[in-house]
Amino acid sequence: MSLCINPVCPQPNNPNNHKNRFCQNCGSPLELLGRYRVTHLLNDETGFGKVYEAYEQDTPIIIKVLNENLANDPKALEMFRQEADVLGQMNHPSIPKVYDYFQYQTRNGLVLHCIAMEKIDGSKLEQKLKMSEVRKRPVNSQAIEQQQSGIRTLGISQSEDLARLKFHTPLLPTKQPEKLPLPALFAALLVSLALLNVICLVTGYPKLVTSVNYGQFPERKGKIDYFSYQEGRDSQGRTAKFNIAVLSGEYKWLLGSNFQLKYHDKIISVEVLKLNLEQEGIQNIMENPSEIISVGTAACEVNVTTGQRRALERSKQVQLLAKKLFNNTPSVKGYRLLNLGQFQRQDCQENRDLTRYQRSVIIIGVKKDSAGVILDEALRDRLENKSFADFKLENYSLGSANKFQTVSGN
Repeated sequence: MSLCINPVCPQPNNPNNHKNRFCQNCGSPLELLGRYRVTHLLNDETGFGKVYEAYEQDTPIIIKVLNENLANDPKALEMFRQEADVLGQMNHPSIPKVYDYFQYQTRNGLVLHCIAMEKIDGSKLEQKLKMSEVRKRPVNSQAIEQQQSGIRTLGISQSEDLARLKFHTPLLPTKQPEKLPLPALFAALLVSLALLNVICLVTGYPKLVTSVNYGQFPERKGKIDYFSYQEGRDSQGRTAKFNIAVLSGEYKWLLGSNFQLKYHDKIISVEVLKLNLEQEGIQNIMENPSEIISVGTAACEVNVTTGQRRALERSKQVQLLAKKLFNNTPSVKGYRLLNLGQFQRQDCQENRDLTRYQRSVIIIGVKKDSAGVILDEALRDRLENKSFADFKLENYSLGSANKFQTVSGN
């Protein structure tokens, strides 16, 4: 069976859909992102969206789709994206992994926001919470109270409203006969994020940051997190545009290494990453930049001087990779290095990331709008005032205005 997720499709479960790439009633694509086929509707009673079972080849997954009526509501969209990001930060067998956050367009032009995530049994989480070592760990009541306070600021303070909220991740799909009002939907999302934080506490993970100051959200292009072009201005008001590509959030710099990456439990070379990026079509994803900036960062496992030197060497490795990838891209005329130095937040931990892309491989594309634009000033303006995800220049030892600079690497 292949189910169409177009909300206005007259017959989404057409029996002939499974033989075709497009819905036989409305013409919408049946392969989401070219690889996910939806098979069953699991839950459509929350009023916030729908939860589907889907398959990537023979692997069952969950697809969550934001209600089309909320797609243009900035607050609802922000919270939906934030859920994807929170789950994406976590790596625990009892918590579903996020595979993709993406937009799906129907044949009639409707854009749906979707999250593809791992399908897990609800019993897995229950078993983990009953483990003896978990029972010994106290739950931080202050953290829970802070989340409840956040809910109250949205006007959901009465107990009967809170009682109607549900944990809306696909662990235990349940029926809810009454559609919630819009403020309660927002509160339901906050409850979901609060429960994720509680789960982090009882399973040994640090409390996740779900700041409302989160920057630009990524577009998922295969395994690449892409942040579209945003304008930056130099001190004279001249402009340039910059996009950002995280070359797979699953590939992290190996601690202590300048040329090796960690991919789950495997250690690979930068050259292996090159092959994967070519398959993903990174050249097209970057949308014709005139220059490529290769970013280097280091974790806090060494002193600052050594960390900054390591970050520089990593930026050089990324630049070698970029030159191979974009050698035949006509628009690319130059290459630069950006050494941001060492991650230096006070709560930095050697073996645990505190931000989404703390140890990721990152490149930046450039399009100059104004003649004579001071590129470093415009880039820093873009990264500081139109930041991406939870990235903050202040977290890096070379991120301040007097230390921030790119170096030509042609």
